[in-house]
Amino acid sequence: MVDQFCPECGGALVFDAVNKRFSCKSCGLFLTRDQLSDLRFKLKTLPDDERRKRQRQQADYLDWWLSGDKKKQ
Repeated sequence: MVDQFCPECGGALVFDAVNKRFSCKSCGLFLTRDQLSDLRFKLKTLPDDERRKRQRQQADYLDWWLSGDKKKQ
């Protein structure tokens, strides 16, 4: 069985049997089993520089989201 962690944010994945898709409780990612497998493979094959950049962007976004400094646009 596939581990139950989101490849994007590390949140918990839940399988929706009706839609036959996985959804993340944290970021809302919604994928089929094949899409999830492809995304995980892609993330594993990213060069270290790209992986670090992506992790840094995700951390910055999470900090911004939790800070409450969002301005309406």
